[in-house]
Amino acid sequence: MAETEDLPEEIIVNIFTWLPLKSLIRFTSVSKRLRSIILSDPKFAQSQLKAARQQKTLSRRLLVSTSAPRLELDSLDLDTPSFGEPSSVRKLSFPFPPRPGDYVTLLGSCNGLVFVAVGEKLFYIWNPFIGFLKQLPDPGFPLDENALAYYGAGYLSATDDYKVLVASYRIGEWEIEVEMFSSTTHIWQRIESPRLRITLELDLQGTLSNDALHWLKYDDDDEEHEIVSFDLEDEVFRRMPLPNFEHDGKTFCKLGVCGGCLCVSRYPDGAVDSIDFWVMREYGVSGSWIMLFSLKPPELPLYSRQFLVVESCTVAADWTGEGFELIRIDHKEDEKLGRYMVKRVCMCMVEYEESLLWISGYHSGKRDRAGQDTRNPSEGLRKLKWK
Repeated sequence: MAETEDLPEEIIVNIFTWLPLKSLIRFTSVSKRLRSIILSDPKFAQSQLKAARQQKTLSRRLLVSTSAPRLELDSLDLDTPSFGEPSSVRKLSFPFPPRPGDYVTLLGSCNGLVFVAVGEKLFYIWNPFIGFLKQLPDPGFPLDENALAYYGAGYLSATDDYKVLVASYRIGEWEIEVEMFSSTTHIWQRIESPRLRITLELDLQGTLSNDALHWLKYDDDDEEHEIVSFDLEDEVFRRMPLPNFEHDGKTFCKLGVCGGCLCVSRYPDGAVDSIDFWVMREYGVSGSWIMLFSLKPPELPLYSRQFLVVESCTVAADWTGEGFELIRIDHKEDEKLGRYMVKRVCMCMVEYEESLLWISGYHSGKRDRAGQDTRNPSEGLRKLKWK
């Protein structure tokens, strides 16, 4: 029998990009070369993420963070019917050691990277899957627990640039300052912004769609809502209309992404009997809003004000007096699938995708001269239990 020649490395790497993450992690123990490619090659990480999106095999999870007096991080599988059961939950350790009294805000996520604010002026980029962590430069503006007006994070593929936008109240004033961080320039810069009123009943965390962040704005003058977007490429704010709703008693709205389109979900002020989902079929075109579907799940939380709308489901957070009960509502099955209890007074949540990505400009060994953590992503894998 003739000997079979070894496959060229580029063919092997191309095959590996189509494998699921759990299989790839197992292959890191085969050889140092494979480990280096899987965990330290940014091109491989990007190709694997692209392939997973094409195959629709991305693992989507819900990251839940609680604040003082006890800080906790939970990661829940959003794609499983066993949502909230122990088999679908990972208890994560804080990679950024918080101080007593610190609060944690999940600013947003994209491509598996989560952007986090901790305490007064600490900002981080973190990949919960591989353990990559980097502290961002000091933004130059202090925050307290009530200073954040609105925020968000996104990615521009054309320039390979991650951007973080943070709007905060000046201490002791009602004026809002908007700062934006860019991963390509590594600096914060001031952004001119309109006067926005975004309340906790709406969404402080911006919804990412079409290279722009979106928030619902409440207008004091005419008591109506509208969408305000921030274009990450042009770095300007724009106004967008909401659908032409009928006056049926449903007043509260939440933004999200559904079917790859910007989505508005609407529900009554009071007992929630159903949730209507509208999507903008053609981005930026007001006439393209259509009602996609209406959910009427049984026993929906009575006064839920926190909803997270993602592609496959909506997560409702119901305050019970002992904490928040998270309820996953499937968009297709029109029913609740799973519950999870967070026994804390303050919490925030964000959806993230599991990926091998990290920001190459921040990828180095151990710690830099300033003592900031710049761990090799592979170091974080030892802390995870693969199921």
